[in-house]
Amino acid sequence: MTYTIIALLKRKQGLTPLQFRTHYDTVHLPLLKSLVGSAFPITHTRNYVSRAPTSRTSDHSPDESYPPTVMYQGNSRDVAFDVVTIMTWDTKESWDEFLEIFSSQHVADKIGEDEEAFLDRGRKIIFPSLEPVVATRA
Repeated sequence: MTYTIIALLKRKQGLTPLQFRTHYDTVHLPLLKSLVGSAFPITHTRNYVSRAPTSRTSDHSPDESYPPTVMYQGNSRDVAFDVVTIMTWDTKESWDEFLEIFSSQHVADKIGEDEEAFLDRGRKIIFPSLEPVVATRA
């Protein structure tokens, strides 16, 4: 049975969605891998929120770095994050090993410093999930 953690993360004000994604994928993730080594999750999936392109004169997004969320139902103001990150470990014990390393002073300092560059750290939401229930077309 795997162990899954979900993180809802919001970008730092002033960053565009592309700047946020680029930093997360090319700076933060390699840093995390280098710091936690084999305790890195077996999967680290990032699902970025789809944003609508806006014009410079759009009344919907006066701050062009925060274009509205593409919505099929609901209100885009209710989407208070930019990425849904899903991390999976083999077991709860392997998550605990990761967390011990991640929480160590050296790693926490390095991660915290990097997060300051691209995340709204006060808005992070991180929680475990139950085993997924998957339906297929066939």
